[in-house]
Amino acid sequence: MNIIEIVRRFNTQRKCIRHLEFIRWHGKVLCPYCSSNRTTALKRENRHHCNGCNKSFSVLVGTIFEDTHLELPKWFVAIGLILNAKKGISSRQLSRDIEVNKNTAWYVQMRIRKAMNEDNLLLTGVVEIDETYVGGALRNKTKKHRIAQKEAGKTTTGMEHKKPILGLLQRSGKVITRVLTKANGDTIKPIIDQKVEQDTTIITDGFGGYAGLEKKYKEHQIVNHEKDEFVRGIYHTNTIEGFWSLVKRAIIGQYHKVSGRYLHLYVNECGYKYNNRNNPALFSGFMMDALATNSI
Repeated sequence: MNIIEIVRRFNTQRKCIRHLEFIRWHGKVLCPYCSSNRTTALKRENRHHCNGCNKSFSVLVGTIFEDTHLELPKWFVAIGLILNAKKGISSRQLSRDIEVNKNTAWYVQMRIRKAMNEDNLLLTGVVEIDETYVGGALRNKTKKHRIAQKEAGKTTTGMEHKKPILGLLQRSGKVITRVLTKANGDTIKPIIDQKVEQDTTIITDGFGGYAGLEKKYKEHQIVNHEKDEFVRGIYHTNTIEGFWSLVKRAIIGQYHKVSGRYLHLYVNECGYKYNNRNNPALFSGFMMDALATNSI
């Protein structure tokens, strides 16, 4: 759904509420506190009373919209803008587009990104696995920081000062990402075990953290980049590396600076858009995810 259609269809608070109620309840109101269907619509607009637990509620309870003071038409426009921005949209740009301050825009973005988490994915077939690192060069940091890194045994040419991200991508399928504390076999293999079926062909580079995967999976093919090998028939990691380029273009080109505390949410956004790149009902699908996700 494009922005023009969103603005035309959801230009009032009431229209937005009715749309969310239809998606969440399909005409049969359920209490979000006790799941009872013995409810009564209140004269107070957009609220209901549960005759089971004696609480009042609206469709926004237990969702990313709960306790928001921002009118829902602006929420809907923000969702449309974010979903349609391939490389993301900065909080300052969003604040101008929906006429709120930058802090409110950032808060809206973070709630939306939380609903983009796809924990239930399981990959099979041919799966490319690779890791990337996010963070500026150590030489560009302050002298105090460089000294501290040097004392900790971290060099200006290594990746120790950057945040590692693991990516698992199924050919012609979806991608799963995880921000890691440290990139090694101890942190990588449990994620692979959880998210990849055993009857799978895994393709990686020569990083030692992937050693031994052939013992558990159908096949483990290694493309040795250090020996200038990048493609060997159908075996390559070009697809996941293409996804990493999208992530880095979003971070460098739009967000410029991302806190390590929230990095996983920014990566979630990139993964969600990639996984739904051919979904014609992306807006409606996201609304279902938004209604199933608790607010931050």
